[in-house]
Amino acid sequence: MKLGTIRVDGKETVIGRVDDDNAVALDFASMEDLIIGGDAALESAQKSIDAGTAGSAKLIDVTNADWLAPNPKASKIIGCAVNNNRLNSVAYRPMKSPMFFTKGRSALTGHNKPIEILGRHGRTIPEPEPVAVFKSTAKNVDPENILDHIFGYTMTNDCTASGIKFGEDSIALNQKPELIHPHHMEWRHRFENDNYLYFIYHARSKGADTFAAMGPWLTTADEVKDPNNLHVKGYIDGELYANDSTANYFFKVEQVLAEASIWFTMEPGDCIHTGTAVAGTEKFPKGNLGVDLRQFSVTDVEIDGLGRLSNPIAAEPAER
Repeated sequence: MKLGTIRVDGKETVIGRVDDDNAVALDFASMEDLIIGGDAALESAQKSIDAGTAGSAKLIDVTNADWLAPNPKASKIIGCAVNNNRLNSVAYRPMKSPMFFTKGRSALTGHNKPIEILGRHGRTIPEPEPVAVFKSTAKNVDPENILDHIFGYTMTNDCTASGIKFGEDSIALNQKPELIHPHHMEWRHRFENDNYLYFIYHARSKGADTFAAMGPWLTTADEVKDPNNLHVKGYIDGELYANDSTANYFFKVEQVLAEASIWFTMEPGDCIHTGTAVAGTEKFPKGNLGVDLRQFSVTDVEIDGLGRLSNPIAAEPAER
């Protein structure tokens, strides 16, 4: 089952997909209400979709719909950073556990809505990846059971403005030796007389408005047989720049979700990005790392079984 959220006459409306071009309105005030409703809510949604297929329910043409993110009111949007074997292959020390960053729900935007890049953002890259959406509260859940808490999967373009990340949101402190502790240097090579501590803050580079394009559909978990074997593609102006798979993750999806549940109480409707696609193509050998969104007009994410997310790019002139 594929579910989504659009505006109809200015009203937020939960829909169920009938076919590529049509959907039916579902009797839920929000996607979160549907998720919390459990099996009974899913049965109700399926009956409405079946009625649309049979011609006994009014169809909504979604080809030019006013799309929102599938769950526009998610209390938490969490991303898993650098979760790809290609990235970790060049790490000084590969990650011990999944690393996370967060986005506010103001970063969410829908299918066909513009990704807005400010002049100060500078160089900004796309990161196509799947998103797991929780159906129930999860806290300290082990990897073997964490998928029992997942309602379904959608897609995101996890935009990253490396320009502001390294230009304004990073700092190196030449600290006094007596203030240096072993854990400060554990993750990196330390040179002779090297007392620099490096800090990077991700709020503006990851969580700015529209930097969490998501959707259009939320596919229920029963239709995703193996989240660790999803083919992920990224397009820029219609050309393939990333061609990867979740099979290339450094940490499996279950490990990512379970680790997150240690630190954050995951609630119904909450979202976790599970890791970016990195592998490039002949024209784009650097993959997503070689793409500056500011130089293009439209960016797409396509994941087998989940659909295609498309967003125009609205970039201000770069600031010097």
